[in-house]
Amino acid sequence: MKRFTYITVILIGLLVGTPAKAQFSWGIKGGVNLGNKDLTVLANKEAAFDLTNYTGFFIGPKIEVRIPVLGFGIEAATLYAQQGMKLSESDMFRQNSIQIPLNIKYSFGLGNSANIFIAAGPEFDFNVGQTETVISTLTYTKEGKPQSGAIKAYVIDEYILSLNAGLGFTLFNHLQVSLNYNMPWGKSGDYIYISAEEIENAENIGNGEKITYDAVKTLLGTKDKFNNALQNIKSGTIQISAAYLF
Repeated sequence: MKRFTYITVILIGLLVGTPAKAQFSWGIKGGVNLGNKDLTVLANKEAAFDLTNYTGFFIGPKIEVRIPVLGFGIEAATLYAQQGMKLSESDMFRQNSIQIPLNIKYSFGLGNSANIFIAAGPEFDFNVGQTETVISTLTYTKEGKPQSGAIKAYVIDEYILSLNAGLGFTLFNHLQVSLNYNMPWGKSGDYIYISAEEIENAENIGNGEKITYDAVKTLLGTKDKFNNALQNIKSGTIQISAAYLF
């Protein structure tokens, strides 16, 4: 957290202290998110989610300040983004967020009409949509007790810090195309798998009823058992984007 704070302060300081000869531009940026969910499954939890990523998108305004002589610049954007996963044949998880990347850029000139650039910096993501989903394959006895199957829950953090790194090119000072990789600073969510045999507080779920995540937290009997069963998820993303600067 402290490192991201330092980076952000430096970027803002550079923006405020930019020389008067700097060039300011604004525009629209959009592209696709190619998610890469990394879930480390515990040895006794092989029957976990079948996580299949699907292609999402992002779009929003951006600003850019460039110092032509030095080749350095700063860019920032506010993007609405969607990405997610296919959890089963019938269940999808769609993550909607507001992404605010702040990058330092360095450009290499290829003449008056084009340049190549590299960029890196922090990104702040705020989840504005679905944050959790619970899937149950439990079967019950006549008495309403879990008999077989399992409960699987996936929860995304509401606020995620990450790091951007990428490269691209600019044509005619207006059109930009770039390839970027975004990696989380720590985890981006949690996953838990509870088999029917592990459930101790079966009174917290109803036979065939929709199970909430709050109910899942109590199924293993104690908070320590629940915390020990949690598995962290990291959600890296490859981004392909295009932007037009006015």
